[in-house]
Amino acid sequence: MRFRYRVAAVSVSLALAGGGALAVAAPASASEGAAAPSLSCDAWQYERGTHGHGASITCYGSTFTGYAVCHQPDGYLYLRFGNRSRSGGTSIVWCDLNAEVTDAGAIPG
Repeated sequence: MRFRYRVAAVSVSLALAGGGALAVAAPASASEGAAAPSLSCDAWQYERGTHGHGASITCYGSTFTGYAVCHQPDGYLYLRFGNRSRSGGTSIVWCDLNAEVTDAGAIPG
């Protein structure tokens, strides 16, 4: 049962991460009448703090929310979201104390 839950969690994490990437790459003609905001991000940075590990990302072009895929020592993967930031700002995401960041990025909006 726990294995199925992990597979489901990984699938959801990858789908959300992939969906975020697709949303960033969507052409402007995808929305009718209005131009879709483009989002350009710097590479995410690994963060270490007294309460855990995390990631920070800075993006330009529209508002965005950072995300991180967190991996616990027992193999459990989960997704965390950071603060919503304006263009030019930084979103920081924190994982639990014993977890490591395996991937991170940003989704527009």
